[in-house]
Amino acid sequence: MAPVTEVDAKYTDHVHPWEEIVHYVSINQVDQLRRNREAQAIYQEWIKNTLKKYGTLENFLLKEKIHFPAEDIDMDDHDKQNRSPAILILPNDFPYSVEPGIEHILIWSKVPLSADFVESVLEEKYGSSKWEWIYFVNPPETQSVRRLPHVHVFMRSRKGKKQTEN
Repeated sequence: MAPVTEVDAKYTDHVHPWEEIVHYVSINQVDQLRRNREAQAIYQEWIKNTLKKYGTLENFLLKEKIHFPAEDIDMDDHDKQNRSPAILILPNDFPYSVEPGIEHILIWSKVPLSADFVESVLEEKYGSSKWEWIYFVNPPETQSVRRLPHVHVFMRSRKGKKQTEN
């Protein structure tokens, strides 16, 4: 592991509360959301080792972690065009420093996802009556994985709502 002293000074042990996450996402300043110093050091060391072994982060992800369903060869072009894009929802292995009770997940795809599509996925999988969420796509200059579109989602259970199974 890289010594914590090698981590950029902008990384602290600050823990982002929900309201702060919502604020930064809503004003498009997602670069203010960070990991803590220790998590960032671990992430930087992982990147270094992964690049050494796989060449790119995308190579690692596609070989070891992200396995999209195979395309259906029997579908005609019209059906393929009308099908929703394949996605995978995974926890972020290197989440930002957030308060307990806040989940940080990623929605991976082969193509950029529209806000309407992301909303429909979150509604179907989690339900807005049980969960509240906010999401964003990192701007290109801060993306560590550029060739695989992914959406960062922060979510927490709705306060005062009884959590029941569907």
